[in-house]
Formats: sequence, structure tokens, C-alpha cells
Amino acid sequence: MELRREVGFLELLKNNSTYRRLWLGLAISMLGEWFSTVALFVLIYELTGSELGIGLLFVIRMFSLAVPQIFTGMLADRFSRKWLMIWANILSAIAVLALLLVDKESEVWVIYFVASILMMFHAVFVPAEQASIPNITEEHELLTANALNSATWSAALCLGASIGGFVVSAYGVEAAFIINSICFVIGALMYTTITIPQEPFVPKEGGIWANTGGNIVEGFRIILSKPHVSRIITAKALWAIFGGGLVYMLILIGDEIAFGDLAAGIGILFAARGLGTGLGPIFARYVFKDRNVWPFLLGSLVSVCGLAYVAIGWLEWAPWIAAIVVFGHAASAINWVLSTVLLQERSDDEWRGRMFSTDFLLMTMVNGCSTLVASLMLEYTDVTLRQGIQLFAVLQVVSGIVWVMLMLPRERRYLQATSS
Repeated sequence: MELRREVGFLELLKNNSTYRRLWLGLAISMLGEWFSTVALFVLIYELTGSELGIGLLFVIRMFSLAVPQIFTGMLADRFSRKWLMIWANILSAIAVLALLLVDKESEVWVIYFVASILMMFHAVFVPAEQASIPNITEEHELLTANALNSATWSAALCLGASIGGFVVSAYGVEAAFIINSICFVIGALMYTTITIPQEPFVPKEGGIWANTGGNIVEGFRIILSKPHVSRIITAKALWAIFGGGLVYMLILIGDEIAFGDLAAGIGILFAARGLGTGLGPIFARYVFKDRNVWPFLLGSLVSVCGLAYVAIGWLEWAPWIAAIVVFGHAASAINWVLSTVLLQERSDDEWRGRMFSTDFLLMTMVNGCSTLVASLMLEYTDVTLRQGIQLFAVLQVVSGIVWVMLMLPRERRYLQATSS
């Protein structure tokens, strides 16, 4: 059968109206989300003056995103993915407005609580959205759709963090929270206009357990029984082992680098991160066309990201290091997109939601642990910020090399078996 040419970004948006509306909803929601993310960091620091307080926010967000993934993949396979996304947005819009009530240090717990709730809703949204992409795109659109989603997340990070940083500086954190809530509502309205085909859920015999807990256990069993899936599912977590701590320390560089304002400093460095994660998938779409080499690139790209932070750790901190941040996170974004497409192609619709929830469970748990270790290290040891970046960066380079060495023989055998 003749393979069709992979579509371009504008061609996909023009010809696939269902994906176009889903993409618009995602873009608007994510843009607002990054406004409030910068505001959260600033609000925590203003009320507590603690670097550990920022680290704790990172950790709570990651663990709150991780733990529900055990269940939310089952939801994405059992219930309407469209309505899961709609309700996740609506409830998030309500929750973020609660942050308007926080104005003193004794209420910091509210920030952590609301941030946790928002991540739980996000944990419902992500598997439903990721599992829906193959259902609304053709085979020759899949890579482009995932690359565009990643680039959009990155553009939202770039614009939302940079503009959000200056909005917070000029108008306060309240403006960012209101904008975020409005964006969530607009996103939900966009999702109401689309139809997402989905394999109907067939209840199993055995009552509630068989159709809830049993489904979760079955999902893990299916993933573990398919090595060609289970090894790719570790690719994002591989980056997060040290990447979580590095991104946390990137925020602290924003304060150290003397941009003149914490919110603006965070905004600029996170904008650089967003630019990199946007350019990476676009580069990958045009350069890495041979899917057979993708599995071997995943670990290598983690090492490339580590090398960028090695440079940051040893060079003088000045505004131009934003260019190195762009390069490093372009590599990590390619890892993200290629692993996502491979997982979509190697899975079936009936268990795809549970697979992506497992993917995010691993990544977010590891990310949270990495951030926790980094924040405790800086708070309670004599390790400086620069030394912490150097340590995590070197270990990230090594981890990528080790992963490739362990994965290489089995992936080669799999590719030989499937091509024969």
C-alpha cells in the first residue's frame, strides 16, 4: 500500500476541522495556564521568600498530576473523552478563581491546595486528549498533529510566561488568575463543538471492581506484556529524572540573573524554554522522517538536553544563556513528540487512554521526586545553585547514554521482526 505524504501544519488545520477546533481549545487554555503558573511562583515567593516554597509548589503539582493518572486512563477508555476534557476545563476555571482570595502568608496553604486541584483536573484532561488524537486524524496526519500540539504548548509557554511575567509585574497576580479562568472557559466551549469517535466501552462481568479497579490492573498488564510499548513509555520519565530538578533550578537562575524583577526573569527564561520546545518538534518533523531511527534517538536527545545545562552550569549567567535554554529544550521536546507518536502507533484504542496515563504517571512521579531532591539539596546542604545545575546536568547526560545502551539490542530485534 502506498504511504501518503505527511501533511503540513497549515494543511492539517485547513482540511481537518475537528482537529482544528480541538487545537484552538488547547491553544487558548494553555496560554492562560502559563499566565497563572508564573503568578503562582511569584505569589509563593512574595509571601514566603523561600526557594524551598517554590520547590514545594513544583513537587505538589507533579505528584498531584501523577497519582490520579492511575485512575484517569481508565476514565479516558471508559467515558466520553470529549466530555472529560470539557468538565476538566470548567472545573479548572472555577478553581483558579479561588486564588484571588490569597493575600497573606498564613493562606499559602490555599495556593498549594488549589495548585493540587488544578493538576488533578489536568490529569483527567491529558490522557483523554492524547488518546483522542489518533481518533480524529489520519495516519499521514498523526506526526504533524503531535508536533503541532507540542509546538502549541511551547508557544503558549513562550507567550504566556513572557507576557504573563510582565502582566504580573504591572497588574499583579490577580489579573493572571482571571485571564487563566476565562481561557479555560473558552477552551471548554471549543470542545463542545467537536465529535471524537471512540470505541464503545463494553462492561465486563464482575460488577464495579471488574469495571474500575480491574480495568486499571488490566491496563498495566497489557502494557507490561508489550515490551515494544513499555520501553518507549520510559522515554519521558528518563528526561524527568534530572530534568525536573533542572527546570526548578532554572526558575532560581531567573532571580539570580538580574533581569531586575523575579516575574520578568522567570518569564524570559521560561519563554526561552517554550521557544525551544516549539522549534524542536518542527525540526523533527522535517529532519527525522525515518521512524525506525526514532527509538534510538530518544535517549540521545536526553543527553543533548543535559549537555545544554552542562554549558549553563559552567558559563557566566547573563541574558544570553536563554539561547542555550532554547537549544536544550528543543532536544527534550523532540524526545517528547517522537515517543508520543510511537506510543500512539504501537497501541490500540481500547487501552490507549490507560497507556498514556501510565506514561504521564511515570514522568510526573519522577519529575516530582527530582524537584524535591533538588530543592532539599539547595535548602539543607552546602551545594550552591551552580553546583546543583552542574551535578544534575552531568547525570542527565550519562542517563541518556545508559538508556540507549540498554534499549538498543531489544529494539533492533523488534524492528527486524516487524519489517520481515
